[in-house]
Amino acid sequence: MNATELLKKDHQEALAIISQLEGAGDGAPDMALFNQLKSALELHTRLEEQLLYPALQNFDETRDQVEESYEEHREVDELLAKMSTPGEDWNDQLDDLKSDLEHHIEEEENEMFPKAQSLLGQTRLEEMGRQMEQMKQGKAATAP
Repeated sequence: MNATELLKKDHQEALAIISQLEGAGDGAPDMALFNQLKSALELHTRLEEQLLYPALQNFDETRDQVEESYEEHREVDELLAKMSTPGEDWNDQLDDLKSDLEHHIEEEENEMFPKAQSLLGQTRLEEMGRQMEQMKQGKAATAP
């Protein structure tokens, strides 16, 4: 699986977890499920920021998008930190998180990933995909 395919799969998994969290309604949030989402997003961010974004930052066509993506990651991290302690506005924060992620995903999948394909090529994306899989396996091996 190449890097963009793997990242798209991560996107779908994150949105699926958010849907499960939304399904809980106005009751107490499922913090175990939230922590699963938070861990998945943290790993996903690390994969993008350590492998994909540095490669794309070298190209004029993607440099601005990469900078915007770093900023969007920081915003999601801040929101996740707030959500780690549930309060009465937790469901509103979940809505904000979903909206932010959907915007980020749309930009990546419709703009950045096609550019990555043409700028980096299939061979490089395949190698990045292997590196990402190794990072994910390493994370799984260290998980409690």
